[in-house]
Amino acid sequence: MENTYLNRGAQTKNARLVSYLNSSGLFLLTLLWSYAVFAKLADLQLYQRQMEEQPFSNVITIALTYLIPTLELISATLLILNRHRLGLWISLSLLLGFTIYIILILSHVFPKVPCSCGGLISKMSWKNHLYFNLLLISINVLCLVHTEKRERRLTGKEKNKST
Repeated sequence: MENTYLNRGAQTKNARLVSYLNSSGLFLLTLLWSYAVFAKLADLQLYQRQMEEQPFSNVITIALTYLIPTLELISATLLILNRHRLGLWISLSLLLGFTIYIILILSHVFPKVPCSCGGLISKMSWKNHLYFNLLLISINVLCLVHTEKRERRLTGKEKNKST
């Protein structure tokens, strides 16, 4: 009996820790995308110039110039509005896209290109940027796994109550 009580206590502590870590990850990602879109919009002319210097065709560059901040804003907004699942999927897509781009730059597929990230992040080397993105992808995936499990658990409870 004593052992069962101790296990429940440990499970409760673990659940609280996981919940805290998930909340911290969600906050960090929300802060990242809010900061990223604000930095771009705060100096829109610089962002547009940096995007024009990217090694893509004009059509792709124009599309990305508007698509990236729009997706960053949507992701941050969804995370703020407690629509974590969709916000996390958009966030993960952005992070994967940026990470692939950084890997291509580090592999010298593209010539030296400017970072159009804005703010402090633009001061990082490409290698540090890659490590930073890999850390963010890990956080994003862990938050997504936790969110998916939580939603399945809540959906399962709702089904059990209705039967």
